[in-house]
Parts: sequence; structure tokens; C-alpha cells
Amino acid sequence: MFDTNVLALYPKDVEVPWNTDEIKNNLMPADKYVRGNFKPTGMIRNMAVFVNDEMIRIDGSIPKYLNNNNIENFDFRSFPIAIMLLSDELGVDLRNARVRRLDIAANFELENEVSNYFLGLYYLKYFQRDASKKTTLRFYSNSGRRNLVFYDKKKEFAAKNKKLIQDDTSFIDTFHNLVRYEFMIQSNPSKILKIPDLRVKDLFEAENCKKALKLWFDMYNKIHKKSLLEYPDLKGLKGFEVFMKRYLIYEFGRDRIEFLLKKGVDKGLLTSSDKSKKLKQFDSALSSDLGFEFDKNTIEFTHKVRRMYVEGLKQIFKMPETAQKLVK
Repeated sequence: MFDTNVLALYPKDVEVPWNTDEIKNNLMPADKYVRGNFKPTGMIRNMAVFVNDEMIRIDGSIPKYLNNNNIENFDFRSFPIAIMLLSDELGVDLRNARVRRLDIAANFELENEVSNYFLGLYYLKYFQRDASKKTTLRFYSNSGRRNLVFYDKKKEFAAKNKKLIQDDTSFIDTFHNLVRYEFMIQSNPSKILKIPDLRVKDLFEAENCKKALKLWFDMYNKIHKKSLLEYPDLKGLKGFEVFMKRYLIYEFGRDRIEFLLKKGVDKGLLTSSDKSKKLKQFDSALSSDLGFEFDKNTIEFTHKVRRMYVEGLKQIFKMPETAQKLVK
């Protein structure tokens, strides 16, 4: 379930100082590989490595490193194996490396076209929704530190296939409507996961894997799922008002509702307190489960996410016999 990692290692993090020249000799050339402002010294398979005497930085997908792809779901128990293998290839023990970025992800098969499910994933508080690409839905936080991404994995794989390590990729033909849900913690995962001074070895431990998996699951559950605009089993005037507020949000969008309320404040029709109260009422209508029903795609998608969460817990349950022995 772990995917892209950005790791940083400093001299004080290791017992034996590394030899920069020896590490460079273990690297393949990095042809035109740039992520942001990061220009690597070289590559180990798909992993970009920057190294000097002061720091080692590693950036890349751990599943792609171990399996040559991230289509086949990556077991939590495989993460320590990949890290120890990468340490051997690099020539430096990475267990004490600092985790600067951590993506938590899973793929699952759907009954229909992947993009058909995006309409049901409607709103996430404090995040902006971006559906500008047909095969991708993204929720990105205002701070830029967290992103939720849902995309058609099979189409993404086909688009990038030439850039991937060439191997037997016939397994992709066994999938039809494959979606990937990623929760990207792009900075300060230690704070977001509430694991002080997060190191690679911490991700070998079952309890910390549970925290990461639970966060992945909880973030999905926080997304407001768009209900069918049919009269639910309303409970008097209060229920009708909830329904109408939800209808207005679906019709105009929550951002538009907030904009109109702000205009009311600007024109002196409302106080700032009135605006906040009204916006809370609209948000409450969104979160209400007052008899609202959902289309079959939304129900199926939520069920599949829940199944992947349970599968992840099963993987973690089996970890104490294997992965945690590598922590020390």
C-alpha cells in the first residue's frame, strides 16, 4: 500500500559514514529525470538518487522498484524487503532515513468505466476538486501538502509504458476497469501521521502501518458522496430544508454558495456571523444522511475501498512474524 517515497539520509543518521564516490559508482545515468527542482546524481532502477558528502536523497516508487510496476497491489510486508534490497544496491543502510514524502495507494477493479465513478465523489472540505482530465479526479489541499487522486490506472500505464522498465507486461490485459486511489502526503508526513521524527524503519512496524492505512481510509470517507436528487423520506419542514440546501449546492456548487453569502456581507445584507452560520447549515446539509440514496457506482466504489482497507489490515496482522524483525 506504500508507493512513492522521498527519503533523506544525513551523516548523523548512520553509524558508518558513506563513501560518496563508491555510491556514485553504483548508480546508472539519470537521463532527463527531474522531479521539481530535484536533479539526481543517478538512478538505481527507477529510484532517483542524489548524493554528496552531506546528504543522500532518494525519490521514487517502491513498488516499481521491487516489482517493475505498481499495478499489482504492493503488500505492506513487501516494503521492508524492498528497502533492504535498495540498501544493498546503494551500499548504505536506509532504515534510519527520514521520510519526506509518503504515498499510500491501492488499485481495484470496477464494473464500469473508471471515469463514470468520479461524479459521485463530490466535495472534500479544505480541498479543491479538479476533474479537468477525463481519466483523473484530484482533490488537492490548499496547503499543497496533501492530495487525493483517483485515476484510470490501465490508461495511465499505457501512456507511460515506454518509460517503464520493460518486462513481461501481459498481466495488464487481465484488468479492464482498474482504478487507483492514492493519498499523497507530499510534505511533513511525520506531522500528518502523528509519528514523531518519522524514519523508514518506523514503517516496518504494524501499528504505524495501521495509522497510514486508517488515514487513507478516513480521507476517502470524508469525501461527500453526491446523492441522487430524489425526494428522500423527509421528516417535516426540517428535512425539507436539508434537502433544498443540498439541492442548491448540487445545482450551483458550494463555492458559488459561499461566494453569494460573501457578497451579501459586502452589501451589508448579512453580518460575517450570519454568513458563517448559513455556510455551516449548508455544510450540515451535505453531511446529513437523512434518507438520501446513492447511485450504484458510488455504492460499489465505497464497497471496494472498504474491501481494500480490510485487505490491508490482514496484511498488517501478518507483519509481526516478518517485517518487524528488521526494525532494529
